[in-house]
Amino acid sequence: MQQESYSQDANISPNNYQLSTPTKEKKQNKTNQSTTIQSPNNNDFYSPKNVNPWKTPKSLLKSNQKQTTPDHSQQASPYGDRYIPLNVSRNLFNKQIQPFEIEEENAYEELLSENVLEIDENKHSSILNFNKQKPEKLQTNKQQETPKRKIDTLPIKVLDAPGLEDDFYQDILHWGKNNLIAIGLQRSVYLYSVDTSKVFQLTHRLHNQLNQIQYTSLQWNANGQILAMGSYDGQLKLWDYNKNAYTGSMNMSSKRISTISWANSNIFAYGSKDKTIHICDIRVPTYSVFQLHGHTQEVCGVTFDGNELQLASGGNDNRVFIWQLRGGNTQADSQYVSWEIKSHKAAIRALAWNPNSSGILATGGGNQDKTIKIHSSLTNTEISSVNCDSQVCKLRFSKIINELVSTHGYEKNQICLWQYPTMKKMHQLEGHSERVLYLSASPDESTILTGSGDETLKFWKIFPSQISNNMSSLLTMCEIR
Repeated sequence: MQQESYSQDANISPNNYQLSTPTKEKKQNKTNQSTTIQSPNNNDFYSPKNVNPWKTPKSLLKSNQKQTTPDHSQQASPYGDRYIPLNVSRNLFNKQIQPFEIEEENAYEELLSENVLEIDENKHSSILNFNKQKPEKLQTNKQQETPKRKIDTLPIKVLDAPGLEDDFYQDILHWGKNNLIAIGLQRSVYLYSVDTSKVFQLTHRLHNQLNQIQYTSLQWNANGQILAMGSYDGQLKLWDYNKNAYTGSMNMSSKRISTISWANSNIFAYGSKDKTIHICDIRVPTYSVFQLHGHTQEVCGVTFDGNELQLASGGNDNRVFIWQLRGGNTQADSQYVSWEIKSHKAAIRALAWNPNSSGILATGGGNQDKTIKIHSSLTNTEISSVNCDSQVCKLRFSKIINELVSTHGYEKNQICLWQYPTMKKMHQLEGHSERVLYLSASPDESTILTGSGDETLKFWKIFPSQISNNMSSLLTMCEIR
């Protein structure tokens, strides 16, 4: 009997050993809980204090009975009676995971990776890896937080202008640096003071005179001191604001002067119906310096670039010339022409240089063309072209931000604001019932002034104030210092 009982104790089946892993329901304090080998015969002997669960019990080693190899196929635990440490997994702090907590820790790591760290299992990842691409969520939030400039769709002021000509070949509205607006009405020239809202009549209409002068173009110089006035008969007069008197006149053309542009306070150019462009200097006794010949029909528009090095001219011959005024030969007009543009299909009256980008010129075609084209005089190439579905009358780049204003005639009579260089239409203003032929801007470049054949002048606040930007930057500098 004793021998039989001894054999029963010696041949303890490995199936009696069961490894139990604490579950979430029983686990209250993970740090204080330990793993226990459960035995049906002697629970005290197999307590954690007396035995290492990974070694064979000494009671079995002292036995003379031959040990049997455990059958892993029938054993409940996948580790058998011995444990060989494997680098199964590591947590975020390089701490080796305990064998009985593998399933639970793996589940925890998966949740952490998916919901917090956003780690892909199929891709090797590291906590301190630098991600070159910005997350899409942050980009969308940043775009949503970018404030858009609000532009009023209604004019801030409207003035009546009875007798304002609806003529594509006249340019009789200009807002000077002295905050005076010069406008031609019914063969007379008026000055409107924006500061005081007072009107002064510069030239008077004589009822008894048959050959009354009709002014077809007006332009202040850069400092707003001298006003150049071109007439229908080709005569040009200069009026000094400080002296309140005419300081000179010239009659170099026999036909109407349709456009005038000042390069600075002394040099200006004008184009006329006689196909000629005149370059003038008020410091010269005769005013005239030289002439440019290239157009085969009336010169509709001229404008200097910001560096005073180039002059762009548009004509009724559907061509645009860019003239290089420095380094040329006064005896040959071809030496001044740096580029000839023939891409338009109608008269070009609208011309504008971009003050923020060197060599960028915008041109607008007439009723048969209806396009705005952007050119580079540095490379002599066309950059882009936009179809406006209406006659382009005037163009003007903002000096504050990279945007372009265009006024239109047939058939929409609207004012458009374009973003440069994408040429995406940002806003469209409607308020005139006839062609918007005239366009000028305030001295601070924040407000534009439009004139139309409907005999109205309208003020539009579309750009941020340059003065406020300067003041904010000044305050910032003061805070830094």
